[in-house]
Amino acid sequence: MSYPSYGGWCPHYYPRPYYYSWIREYPQIKTDTLNQSIQGYYPLMEEGYKILNRLSDHAFAVQVMTAAQAGNKQEVDRLMKSISSRSKISSEFSPSGIGITVDPLVETDPCCKLAMFLKWGK
Repeated sequence: MSYPSYGGWCPHYYPRPYYYSWIREYPQIKTDTLNQSIQGYYPLMEEGYKILNRLSDHAFAVQVMTAAQAGNKQEVDRLMKSISSRSKISSEFSPSGIGITVDPLVETDPCCKLAMFLKWGK
């Protein structure tokens, strides 16, 4: 089956006026801030590995989960902060899992944030 020829004309084509071209001008791309964020993220990743390694220790995981099950947020926070002092570690938990956020200790101009969500129930 072939379609009829429209002779190059499309009924749904509306040419853009020339004055719209100046609206979409963007500044020159600079990657300095992105590179600083990337460099700041590497230590957070190391902290993330420390957290995962510590949580993979059965005795520590039982302590964290027992405190969470009892609704003892102060104890969960204390246990999470005992993992590292190089970053600010905060956590939220529910019966189905734990969310862990790692922020750099420098509060002036935070470059990045590491967030992990680990499932521990249904």
